[in-house]
Order: sequence, then structure tokens, then C-alpha cells
Amino acid sequence: MSNKLFTLAPIAVALILAGCNSSSNSSDGKDDLVQPIVQSRVHDILEVDGYQFRDANGDGELAPYEDWRLTSEERAADLVSRMTLEEKVGMMLIDTLNAEAYGYIGTKHQDFVNRQKMNRFIFRNNILTQEEIDALTDEERQDGGAAGGPGGPNYVISPREAAQYMNTVQELTERTRLGIPALFKSNARNHIDPNAKAGINVDSGAFTGWPKEGGLAATGDMELIAEFGEVMRAEWNAIGLRGMYGYMADLATEPRWYRVHETFSSDADLTSDIIQILVDNLQGEEVGSDSIVLTMKHFPGGGPQFLGSDPHYFAGQHQSYPAGKFDYHLKPFITAIDAGVAAIMPYYGIVGGGDWSINIPDNETNLDVGNGQLLGELLHPRDHDTLRVANNDYSTEVGQPAGNVGVAFSKGILDDLLRKKLGFSGVINSDTGIINDPNNPHTDYEMMHNNRAWGLQDKNKTEQFVIAIEAGTDVFSGFNRNDEIRTVVEQGLVSEERIDESVKRLLKVQFDLGLFENAYVDADKANEIVGNAEFQEKAQLAQRKAVVLLDNQDQTLPLRSNTSLFTMGMDGDIAKEYGFDVTVGDDDDGNKVADATGKDHALIRVRVDNIPAVISGDIPNNRALVFGGADFDELSVLDFTSMANDIKGEGSSWVVTPSLEDIQAVMDEVGPENTVLSIYFRQPYVLDNESRLREAGATLATFGSDDRAVMDVVSGKFNPQGKLPFALANSAEAIIRQDSDDPSYKDGDTLYPLGHGLSYK
Repeated sequence: MSNKLFTLAPIAVALILAGCNSSSNSSDGKDDLVQPIVQSRVHDILEVDGYQFRDANGDGELAPYEDWRLTSEERAADLVSRMTLEEKVGMMLIDTLNAEAYGYIGTKHQDFVNRQKMNRFIFRNNILTQEEIDALTDEERQDGGAAGGPGGPNYVISPREAAQYMNTVQELTERTRLGIPALFKSNARNHIDPNAKAGINVDSGAFTGWPKEGGLAATGDMELIAEFGEVMRAEWNAIGLRGMYGYMADLATEPRWYRVHETFSSDADLTSDIIQILVDNLQGEEVGSDSIVLTMKHFPGGGPQFLGSDPHYFAGQHQSYPAGKFDYHLKPFITAIDAGVAAIMPYYGIVGGGDWSINIPDNETNLDVGNGQLLGELLHPRDHDTLRVANNDYSTEVGQPAGNVGVAFSKGILDDLLRKKLGFSGVINSDTGIINDPNNPHTDYEMMHNNRAWGLQDKNKTEQFVIAIEAGTDVFSGFNRNDEIRTVVEQGLVSEERIDESVKRLLKVQFDLGLFENAYVDADKANEIVGNAEFQEKAQLAQRKAVVLLDNQDQTLPLRSNTSLFTMGMDGDIAKEYGFDVTVGDDDDGNKVADATGKDHALIRVRVDNIPAVISGDIPNNRALVFGGADFDELSVLDFTSMANDIKGEGSSWVVTPSLEDIQAVMDEVGPENTVLSIYFRQPYVLDNESRLREAGATLATFGSDDRAVMDVVSGKFNPQGKLPFALANSAEAIIRQDSDDPSYKDGDTLYPLGHGLSYK
């Protein structure tokens, strides 16, 4: 035995301890062994046959599951044989487990690990640089925000504190009976995102700030995207974050869908190429000790949402395939599976069932969206004739009509299509909150519905768990009650053998990651790795390459230095660094406060948001939606004129900053030909004629680029080269006419095609 806290020297990673270059005919694959780093904070290190092992269960003997010389499958089989039903069920739970203030743990952590037997956790804390953390008061550090928000309080911490926190939780799990290590996962957090939404994604903070997913696609630089994967992998490893809920392989074919900003492109081939690169550079075809395991989402492609309404909401339960392109949306997932992706997440929506429109219902589909209100009452009349078209190629026996059930409950999609046809053998991870207590009879505006078992709302929780498990779901996101799943086995509704199948898949991931040998990280190195200058330099290049020059009338760009420049929506001091005589034309709230008359040019950065929900408990105290997006009767409103108008007399759910009125005023003062617009395209917005935005001398499309990146392009320091990752429509009507599953608009409806982008030379 050796002492606790023993750690092998790093050189041991590369030390070949036995059988190098062996030519033995009896080779069984175990003659070349590399001693991994082994670390424990709880038990002594075992020394057997000249090798070292972590004594996970602390019994002083080497159990097969502790023996890294065996395959992950062999180790998982042994460990499952030693586990109680309660411990097995704990493996199938994953929920948010944020650090408390300063990176501490509390009673919730003790409950999840020791009583619920959990070892998978979602990490959502915002991470700031050490300098930003040091500038905060204790009161600010102890303010975790709204306790009722998705995931609970969110205390800001530094990279070092994040690493210390995860190390502390790993020590907590190491003290359990079998010493099964923790696996922390997160949504995307390496992108500049002015619209980051709790429960969806996290702003970059201290992490390197790359363009959004669409911006990465706009660069067209696959080598740079590979470097992005390498940078992200290094930063996440530095704090002990070893799994990702992502990336989204969904296609941006439905411009009204709020989550287009998390997709790469409407083009299946381009998205597939990027998915291949990210699996290769974040995870690897074979998971190893420096991998970030990926959970590709949302199978079988969440892009074709009916009318663009998201299935987090009652009103967004259905996907639609009017162009018959179900298989087109599978392409990126097939690439991910072939590349060896570790896990896949199905979405909430209903793919199968019947065809219907609001005006021609099928009499089988429940369109009640809460409190007795019908979907048609929420939608604008212009959308009432839109046909919802089902795909029943991979139907399931559950639901009326057959297939009228959410993907996570569809054996046809998960078992028949994903497992059998596509050959996926990894983990199927549900999206968050597919099962919960019956939803209260409120609309989406009145509460955050936590039971998204669409098509199965008449079933109780036990019945829903049984259907989901039998369909193929291995782990349930957003769950932390061990007894809820354990009961279905104890009642004989699901066999323990079926549970064993899921647990073996889940354990294999932790064995492959090397967590059973060493789950700890060097917290003292986290601050210097996360967001370091070398990484930021690569991200800055990507931000510039992601800028798309949509239009440049009479070669308005690049602007000449030593001229006067009126700015809105950006940091004027940064513009001054480029030699311009700058007048800042707006206040901190984006309101116009100066006149642009007589200035040589105006540069306006434009951003579009939706009114935010103010959460109090589970109930938003305004009419906004918790997870974001437009009001349901404004889903088809993507043109700037309509977004800026108060059509309903109660305020638009769209917020354009600066206001369209102020943008037009500046264009009148300085001249439209002297106006440069830089528009953040969170979604494929419409530059309609009435808005006059097409009159601008030059227009840039951005997807997560900071002010300096934009100024480099505007000044000519960087030649624009970005290409649109999706097409832009030429009218509001084109948005209504397009098919949700088709990457193209109808003939004559396109303003800028996919791949459009100009350069200066």
C-alpha cells in the first residue's frame, strides 16, 4: 500500500511498463500497458503486479471494476453485478448541481450524492475571470439570482473555484460505497452570446469567446473549427468539466424557431462536416482521458418545429415535414454516430401522428394549451391555414393516432431507427423535464411547464417512466428522485435487466474517460488555462472570419480613417482606436441622444431580442416566455417593420435595439448611403423594403463578433470572408410560405442565398 493523495508523476502517462514491441504469438492485446495517472483523496493506492490502481470501494483488494487493464465493458459488467438497485437507478439521474457561492458545496450536494446515489450533474454556474471576481463585493458574490429560475441560484465563480468545486464533489463521490466518480456536463459556454438563456446555454464569461455556432459555420474554415474544439477541450478539462450537452445537429430550416442561434446551418452537408470535426477534436472516435464526451441533440432533428414554436412549450408540441425531408435532418446525426459520439439526446416534440391545420383539425390531436385555451386562440389568423405534416415512417404503438407521442417516448424512433437502423450503441439521454407531475392548467405565459411528455399527458408519472425506458431512454435529465424510477422496477413494470443495460452504457463512459483512475484536476492551473491569450487570439480570428458582408453599395466599405463617424450600439472608444472622429449617438439603454447630421458615416450595431420573462417561483410575472422566443401570435414576425410595430396594442414581444425609428432617423440625418449596419442574426430576420434597412450603404451580418472584430472589417484591416450559414428571405410573406423542413425558401422568396458573402477584393 502507498499513502493517500498519491499521484504518479506525469511522465508515468507515457511510460511503457511491459511488453513493448512484443512479438509474442499469444498477444491478447494486454502486452502493451501504459500506466495511467492514479489519484485518490480517500483510499490508499493499490499496487498489484507492479501497477497502481485506485481502490474505489476501499476494501484493500483489486476488484475487476478497479482494474484499468480490463476493457470498459468488462469493468462495467463487474460493477453492475455489485450494485444495488438504488445505486443503479442513481446512475440514470442527472440534474443541475451548481456550486454555491465561492465554489462551496451544501446540503443539496450531500443529498444528490449520498441519498439519491447520483453521479451525473449539469453545471450551469457562470464563470468570470479572476479579475472580475476580485472586483465583486461579498454581497455580489453571495447573490445567486432568482431561486426559482431553471437550475436554481447561479453564483458567479472563477475557473479556479469551479475546479475546486468539482474536486470537492469528486471527493464526496469517492467516499460512497463503490466510489463511482462524478461526471459533470454543461451546455455550450464558449461563445459570445448576448441572448444567453438559463437552461439553454451559458455566455462565455472567462472562457474563450468564439462566434456562435452559425458564426463558426460562416467562417468556412474547418481547420479553425478544429482548433476551436481543441481549445474548448483544454478549457473544460482544466476545471473538471468532462461532458457537453451538445452540439446541436439540428438544422436551421425553420427561421421562426428561437433556437436557430444554436444551430450551425440549414445545410445538412455543411453541418455534418462540422459535427465530424467537433466529435474528432472534442471527444475523439474513442473516448479517452482528455475527452469531452458529447451528447448530440436533438434527435431526429428538432429544426422542423411547426410554426417555429419550441417544444419546451405546450404550444410547440409538433414537428412538421411538409417537404418530406425527414431523412435530410438525420444526416448530421448519422455523421455523429459514425464518428463515435458517446450520447444522443432526443427532443420533446411529436414527429408522428396525423396531418392537420388549425382550420382543419384531425379530431385526434389535443390542441389544448392550458386552462382550456386552444392553440388556435394563441396563434395569429395568418397561421391558421398552415398545414402540420407528420412523419410516421418510424411510428410507435403509443398515442392516438399511432405515433402521436414525444420522441423520448417513441420506441419507433429510439429503438427501431436510432438503435437498430442507425446502429447507435451509446447512451440515450432525455432532454430536461420530459416527465413530471401533471401540468397545472395554465398557459405557457403563466408558468414554466415541467412535464413535457407530449401526447402522454393523460398518463401518470409511473406510466410515463415505463414508456420512456422501454422506448430506449437510458438517463433522465432534470431528475433527482431515486424512488421515482426505482418504483417502476420494484412494481415489476420494468425489469432490472433492462435497467442494467442502461447502467452498463453509462458506466462505460466514465471508465473510458479515466475517471475511475483520476477524477481530479489541478485547480491552481485553471485560471491560467481558461481564456488564456493564445486561445483568445484564435477566437478573435474566428470572430473576424465569421463576419458576412451582405451588401456594399458603391464600395461604401472599408471606411476611410480620419473621418467623422456616428455610432450606435457599440463602444465608441473602440471605434476611436481606429482613427475616427467618433460621436457616440446613444445612451446605455440604446436610445438615440445625438444628431448625426454632418457626419461622414454612421455605424449602427443592431440587435434583436424578445422581452424577457421575470421569474418568481415557477410563474413569470409578465406575458413573456421563460425559455425565450416571440409571442405565439408573433412567431411569423421576422421582418423588421413588423417586429418594431405594436400591432396588438400591448407592446411587441420583439425588441429591436436601437429602435427601428432611431435607425431610420440616423439614415435620414447622415444619408442612407453613408450608413453601415451590423446586424446580429440570432435568427434569419427579414430586411424588408418598408424598414428601409436595404437602403444602407453597407450591411454586415454577425453571429457573435465583438466590436473590435467589426471595426477590423469596417476599417479594412480585415477583408470580410464570411458566408451566410442560412438563406435570408425577401419578405414577411416568404416566412409564412416556406416549409419547416426545407432549407430553401419558395421560388422567388430569397433575398440572400445560403453561402452568400462579399469581400473587398
